[in-house]
Amino acid sequence: MPTNYKKLLKTYFIFQPATMVFLILNILMMFVTLFMGGFNVESLLNLGALYPPFVTESGEYYRLITTAFLHGSILHALFNMIALFYLGGHLERLIGSLRYTLLYLLSAFGSSIAVVLLKPNSVTIGASGAIYGIIGALLVLTFTRKEWFYSQAIRSIRNLIIINIAFTFLVPSISIEGHLGGFIIGFIFMQFMTPYEPQIQKKLEKIEKDRQDIWIN
Repeated sequence: MPTNYKKLLKTYFIFQPATMVFLILNILMMFVTLFMGGFNVESLLNLGALYPPFVTESGEYYRLITTAFLHGSILHALFNMIALFYLGGHLERLIGSLRYTLLYLLSAFGSSIAVVLLKPNSVTIGASGAIYGIIGALLVLTFTRKEWFYSQAIRSIRNLIIINIAFTFLVPSISIEGHLGGFIIGFIFMQFMTPYEPQIQKKLEKIEKDRQDIWIN
């Protein structure tokens, strides 16, 4: 791997470690899916796709989370990973890795619960519920922490939300319940868990302090 790419990946991991882990897990499961038989319903169910009767009748509650790391095609995974890379990375820098990890998992869980309650006879997979939680959280921040964003970034985030919501309702075979479930969880979460200042500032200060300590020693 070229040195520049190694530096970019290292820098990304330093500031967005949780997003990097989620990206790796999703990509790993994409290859596992290919190895285990491909993107068909049987293979996806064997790997942990969400089918509500398996949860409510058989007690397979792990599917509420494992489904968020599976995708229906390489293209499906690619689109979600691009969104996670940019939007997830941006949110993690603002709220910190711990809050971000909690939000991601709760949004994925909330998305699955919405599917179980509102669409009980469908097989559902994908990281979209968690990503919509990220979008919901970013929307809150554009109102409650405007000073953290450039004005163009606020417009871009809000326009992206409108486009994604329209996409959810207009494109067939998309889980409306899953998307909205994740979005609502992310929106509510950020009402109560917003830090007082961007967490990237603390990380930069810590890195600078570590450098100074090394120089002094």
